[in-house]
Amino acid sequence: MGDKGGSEPTPRRSEGAPAGDPAGRRLRAETKDALLRVTAGLLAAPEVTLTAERPERALSSPLPLPGRCLWLSVSERGRTEPFGEADREMLGALAAVGAIAVTNAELYAEAKQQRDDLAVITGSIGEGVCTVDSAGRITFMNPAGARLLGWPEGAVADGAPSSRSETPRFLLDPATRAMALRQNVVSEDIRFERADGTYFPASLTAAPVPGDPEPTAAVLVFRDTSERRAFEDQLARHAFQDPLTRLANRRLLLDHLDHALLQAERSDTQVAVLFGDVDCFKTVNDSLGHRVGDELLRVVADRLRRAVRPGDTLSRFGGDEFVVVLEGINSPDDARQVAARIREVLSEPIVLSGGHEVVATMSIGMALSQPGGSRRDDLLDEADVAMYRAKQRGRDAVVALFEEDRTDAAWSRQQLDRKPDLETALLHAVERGEVVVYFQPVVSLADQRIVGAEALVRWNHPQHGMLAPPQFIELAEGNGAILPIGRHVLEEACRWVTAWRETLGVRLDVGVNLSSRQFHSPGLEVEVAEVLAATGVDPSQVCLEITESLAMYDVEQTSTILSTLHGLGVRLAIDDFGTGHSSLGYLAQFPIDVIKIDQSFTRDIDQDPVKSAIVSAVIALSDAIGAMTVVEGVETLPELEQVMTLRCDMAQGFYFARPLPPEEFEVMVAEAGPGSVGELRIFDWEALTG
Repeated sequence: MGDKGGSEPTPRRSEGAPAGDPAGRRLRAETKDALLRVTAGLLAAPEVTLTAERPERALSSPLPLPGRCLWLSVSERGRTEPFGEADREMLGALAAVGAIAVTNAELYAEAKQQRDDLAVITGSIGEGVCTVDSAGRITFMNPAGARLLGWPEGAVADGAPSSRSETPRFLLDPATRAMALRQNVVSEDIRFERADGTYFPASLTAAPVPGDPEPTAAVLVFRDTSERRAFEDQLARHAFQDPLTRLANRRLLLDHLDHALLQAERSDTQVAVLFGDVDCFKTVNDSLGHRVGDELLRVVADRLRRAVRPGDTLSRFGGDEFVVVLEGINSPDDARQVAARIREVLSEPIVLSGGHEVVATMSIGMALSQPGGSRRDDLLDEADVAMYRAKQRGRDAVVALFEEDRTDAAWSRQQLDRKPDLETALLHAVERGEVVVYFQPVVSLADQRIVGAEALVRWNHPQHGMLAPPQFIELAEGNGAILPIGRHVLEEACRWVTAWRETLGVRLDVGVNLSSRQFHSPGLEVEVAEVLAATGVDPSQVCLEITESLAMYDVEQTSTILSTLHGLGVRLAIDDFGTGHSSLGYLAQFPIDVIKIDQSFTRDIDQDPVKSAIVSAVIALSDAIGAMTVVEGVETLPELEQVMTLRCDMAQGFYFARPLPPEEFEVMVAEAGPGSVGELRIFDWEALTG
């Protein structure tokens, strides 16, 4: 079968080149062309073809490929040189070798295409992605991973894996563990080292690549968690720090007081508690506004820092109340000296915004722990009672409990600014019609309309007048009155939104707060279902709210209760978000529809980039778990503008309206004029925003 002379044989492929990357197409084409040229030369055939269908008048041999069959065919040389058996065997052998070559070329091209696709995909994401083979070598690293580690671009070239010595332990160890365990390995808190020797916190997931019999590699996905940890640290600080004054909050104070009392027992010393209340603060707050009142509290806090001793705990206990815990007290004179310094630092006039000048005196009550130990709550109560007596004596007074007659009936808690029968009266407040519900609007910032309201409880006491929740909720929680009060508020809220829909033609959602005792009440689900049925309200109009601290008290139980309530069709909200130091990972476990950002983050948000960053992060978190966000406590136009810039869903606060009785709220709705359901515009947005 040598050269027979004549014209040069013509190889011809009629099968189209498969789609894919250019390099893959070229490899497949070159392999098939080589097969055709070799066949033409060995068989001295004038024409050689590779087709999907078998030609009728040609010598052919099948070329079996995965999923299909091609035919290698040669045209006749002429009547004088017909193909013999040896030619057929040669063609069959060439077809068999060609099948292997073409298959290998296609497999290589397919693998390369997959690697290229993987590189494109992983190159477009922000997380680092790499593979470590069973020999401990890095065989792939996407651009994001190289950037995070500070490695030069192309440090891990395709097909040229790094040596084991170059694989960092923080990548090698989880990869090896994943391959050994044959399951995913997750590390939420791991330290990565950059090429320049600096470190950053990261989270990592390593997944084994199945092989026979052992995994052949592990794929690692990692990300820099610096921003997340900074955000969580910021939330932690807010959990123990008063956001207005930057002092310790009540939670941290109670913790320090417990520790101080234990130390006092061991060291045979005493603990003093100074309970101070700013005189006439309500007058400043009401006449000059909350912003000026907040400014006054910040100045008072700064001056108190100068008065206390190093190591003492200074806290804002709530409102205009400040508490100081003094440790290592050997004599009552130690406490008197601190009280004297407080009066001294507050004696200088304070100039507030607008040129208002005030002198911030403080009424101070002092109490000392007793030999043999004192209970934390008893010591605070005694200091509170002493402060109340100081108030009765006039401004800038100091009363020390240890200088008074403890058996005097005036020391009873009932001698504080409430009547002896206050707790008993709470038990009958609902049946006497004294519990009323106010409504504060919730505004959609996207379409600039009121879309709902929060139901807020008030106690219209026959002697003391209208009392706000801080004045009686704690008592109600303690004596169980909160349960009938809570049901009454839910019923009234549902009744009013149903009435507004029927009479005014508007649909408004309503948020109702659940207290701790309500939330953990065994009959909560039944009670909510009964109220929904009795009032005929659309369950989706009702949003039950719990505080972040309550949600995180027992995550598993919280998840169970929330899931049960969600099954009734109501919506659920986390209130005061940012004050309870929740784990962001846990939050995603709850069936939450709304996250309400605490008003402490809203105050002066236009001037505080940290608060703005925190609110932005919470909004992003809400979006990630499919929840809406409500920013609470919007009181000024700059705060509103900043919140709108951050693209929050909804807002509420005094800037829009204070809580209103339902009749006044209804009048406001009615005066807005007719409108379609869910599109009510109650106020002039252009006038509000200037």
